Amino acid sequence: MKVINILSEDVQNKIAAGEVIERPASVVKELVENAIDAGSTSIIVVAENGGKDLIRVLDNGTGMSSDDALLAFERHATSKIKTVEDIVHIGSLGFRGEALSSIASVSNLSLVTRSMEDAMATVVEFNNGKLTNVSKTSANTGTTITVRGLFKSLPARRKFLRTANVEIRHILKYIHYQAVLYPAISFKLVIDNREKLNYIGTEDRSQRMSEVFGSAFFSDDIISVSGSNGGYAISGYIFGLEDRRDKLIDAQYAFINGRFINDKTVKHSIKAAYEPFIMKTRTWQKGSTPPYILFLSVPAEQIDINVHPTKEEVRFREGNMVHGLIFETITRALRKYEEDKFASAKLKFQAFSPPQPATSLERDIFVKNVEVPRYSEYKKEYANLYQDDLFRGEPTRKEQNIPIYNPDKADEEAPEIFTDQPNDQLPYNLLLKNEEDYINPWQLHNTYIFIQVEDGLVIIDQHAAHERILYEKLIHRTSGTPATRQKLIIPLVVDIPPYIAAETSELIDANMELLEKIGFVLKKFSGDSLVIEEIPAELGDFQGGQVFIEILKTLEQELEVNADFRDSLAKSIACKAAIKANHKLSRKEMLSLINDLFACHVPYFCPHGRPLIIKMPLIDFEKKFKRVL
Repeated sequence: MKVINILSEDVQNKIAAGEVIERPASVVKELVENAIDAGSTSIIVVAENGGKDLIRVLDNGTGMSSDDALLAFERHATSKIKTVEDIVHIGSLGFRGEALSSIASVSNLSLVTRSMEDAMATVVEFNNGKLTNVSKTSANTGTTITVRGLFKSLPARRKFLRTANVEIRHILKYIHYQAVLYPAISFKLVIDNREKLNYIGTEDRSQRMSEVFGSAFFSDDIISVSGSNGGYAISGYIFGLEDRRDKLIDAQYAFINGRFINDKTVKHSIKAAYEPFIMKTRTWQKGSTPPYILFLSVPAEQIDINVHPTKEEVRFREGNMVHGLIFETITRALRKYEEDKFASAKLKFQAFSPPQPATSLERDIFVKNVEVPRYSEYKKEYANLYQDDLFRGEPTRKEQNIPIYNPDKADEEAPEIFTDQPNDQLPYNLLLKNEEDYINPWQLHNTYIFIQVEDGLVIIDQHAAHERILYEKLIHRTSGTPATRQKLIIPLVVDIPPYIAAETSELIDANMELLEKIGFVLKKFSGDSLVIEEIPAELGDFQGGQVFIEILKTLEQELEVNADFRDSLAKSIACKAAIKANHKLSRKEMLSLINDLFACHVPYFCPHGRPLIIKMPLIDFEKKFKRVL
């Protein structure tokens, strides 16, 4: 019996499509990269319903002749390589020759193209892999490809596509990558008949980056880096170690030889370079890496970009060389950055009335660089005083479990949003009734509040606790509780950077009433600009409107995992308005924070579900000091 079959061309194309075409953004990627390879100076991308119903890419590149237009849909047909040797020296973005045939096999595709030598344009149409029309028409030089009904013939694949908003975010991110990488090309993106992005071509990359990330990009805490070793080179920007609230949190771009690459070697080298500086100054969240935008150049024969059909993964022949160059370049830049911060802090501390106070980072760097005795300099016989397992050991004794909700608030009507919270199985007994019960509160590293209670020690993360307090206040406001606002003396005009406005402008327009309930009074100004007249009182220092932009950045991330705009907005504002780590609190402020926390419906977790309280029973200390066995 015959077991092995030769797959039909249609099945082969659909299998290839499964490797190359993951979602609408994959189609945009393949078509835009072909347009770039064709020497286009203007590329327009049009999408409807997140690209699921329509994707159209128009370019003014070299176009194709009628013969080439038909050959382009054959599998492994490409103009980018001819011999095996060409694979080692690939200088184009596309070269596998699978994109057009794969896209045509899972959609209704129409191609209109004309080269400079032809008087008429060629039209080629496919319906789910079957050629349906070849004709002539009039058109400008270049190529227009229209893709309709992506995966409609494969419902099992189509159902895995996300909502239109999520698919649009992927397209937006890809266009941002290419816009930064190719500033000389004009990029326009039109979504559901509305222009989302319009970047005019420029020879100045810094101008394009200001357009994408906002005019304040180069005044942020960024560091220019550059380095080279043999035929390898790196340039670009990394972010410094100042407080992260003013950072472009999502901007982690690495480009290699003109491609956006998601590579483990590159990521590890960047993280390894940052790690000692982050640990030393206690900045950024543990495990996270600050933003970076890096451009790497690697000799073509030293990199294999044919590892994966989508070409997002690469393999280096000299991985250690790449890792070392990135690590050394970033380390050198951060060391110089640290020295500059130390010098700045020294001048500020020596000045009788400095124009600006030292930042928390400058204070940390200054203190860390002052000579103090090191532990290793003490006699070794004292080493047994150190116990690396001080906070480990036997589990804490079981106490009566209390519910996640504050029992004092159990009878009050809570917004329905509080019903979807993590369940706590840890034994807490912390609801103290009187302020006198909180004995000697003090701060550890101006970040954690330590409180002596009757049967042990309680530790509270001050940022997470304040975030929970503000979050519940904001949620209550959306349910009708009056907002406490502060009116700005002079209304602020805030220009929202295009890469943020493209995803949030419609959400702002649709939720003006909700924003006003929370405490913002906004008006549309022009384009992507807003006039802010009033803000929630909790925001304090509004930093000239920068905080509002930071809220929008956080909101974009929240909406990735939570479609509830009200909940995501409350979390975003609470995160930005909450007191930060390294913020010194007075005893009165600590007591106020504790009392407000235990007035919450959910006092044990931050809005994202992370615990904000740790309790250490006195018996654990007594066991460590061998008072009890």
